[in-house]
Amino acid sequence: DNLFLSSIVALDPDTGKYLWHYQETPGETWDFTATQPIILADVKIAGKPRKVLMHAPKNGFFYVLDRNDGKLISAKNFVPTSWATSIDMKTGRPVETFNARYLKPELALPGSPGAHNWQPMAYSPKTGLVYIPAQSIPFLLTEDKRFQFRQGRWNPGVDLNAAPLPDTPEAIKAAKAALKGSLIAWDPVAQKAVWTVQHDRPVNGGVLATAGGLVFQGQAAGQFSAYDAANGRELWKFDTQSGVVAAPMTFTLGGQQYVAVLAGYGGAMALALPNLNSPRPRMNGRLLVFKLGGKQVLPAKPEVQPLAITQEVLSPTAVMQGQKLFAENCSGCHAGAAMSSNVVPDLRRSGALPNAEAWKAILIDGVLSDRGMISFKDKLTEPEIENIRAYVQKQARSQAKRDKQ
Repeated sequence: DNLFLSSIVALDPDTGKYLWHYQETPGETWDFTATQPIILADVKIAGKPRKVLMHAPKNGFFYVLDRNDGKLISAKNFVPTSWATSIDMKTGRPVETFNARYLKPELALPGSPGAHNWQPMAYSPKTGLVYIPAQSIPFLLTEDKRFQFRQGRWNPGVDLNAAPLPDTPEAIKAAKAALKGSLIAWDPVAQKAVWTVQHDRPVNGGVLATAGGLVFQGQAAGQFSAYDAANGRELWKFDTQSGVVAAPMTFTLGGQQYVAVLAGYGGAMALALPNLNSPRPRMNGRLLVFKLGGKQVLPAKPEVQPLAITQEVLSPTAVMQGQKLFAENCSGCHAGAAMSSNVVPDLRRSGALPNAEAWKAILIDGVLSDRGMISFKDKLTEPEIENIRAYVQKQARSQAKRDKQ
């Protein structure tokens, strides 16, 4: 099914000769890539030592393969999966559910961001556990009836407006409950979770497991934590002031052990997912290094830029059209529902929002092109960018109303 798509491929490192491959998601159509980090380990299975390959890709299943020949040893979902119930041990293929390929609208879990993305997981030979930075990001998959291929544009073929985020506190609360992350300590032999730490946001950091029995992970909420590798008990935490997606590392210098992590939020999912929590100040990325007895403190965080509230009368039609255009053209960087994590500017707080000419200068004239904000003059008309401005103004007002509740 699309040879090598969403597959692990083994080559001879000296000659490049093909040795074997294992396809995790045949005929992949959910953006379930297989590019997540791979762990090689020697593990006892049925009382015998095996040289294995362990993988937790976006599709939500944890795979254990014999790395000599690529044969499947075991596979089990480490998060709820709506697209497949299990992996057939005879064929190695997923047992897909009836509407897995969304011939009808389907709330997919995992969604296209995956149950585990690029953030590295870790393995401890001491505990025999794999520590997975997992996440739950459901995604409504429904055919875009108006779809037409557009050169040089994002062409997912699904309706990005099928499930717009409502503004009510109840809807926001429900969305927050659905969008979450976790750190899962997974037994690869028994194929089950030993312990789980829940995070209130998805897109958290990669994982470091140490020989001293610790597991370190940064979080999207702006926290760096150390856990007991055996039971998941949090032993220490530090306010990083910005989200962490990188994996920590450790080194020794002058007889002193250090743990270092790059703190700074970003990446495709951090840009596109709506921030349903407290607003963030814009922060530069930085390297944080820790040691036992360290006494340095971070400077105070900058203030969050205020919402740009206007008094313009907004046309409901313009807002509705703007919502559609925003989802198709802007949400990939400025987040769904314009609820940005402020990795790139939160448009609801932009000084250009109240000024139609400043808005046009950015979107049409490209005055910020040298800073990464390209012109959309070949994609959007001036009336269309005004509709987008109306929608963002409405979203700023909605946020201000929620802030008062």
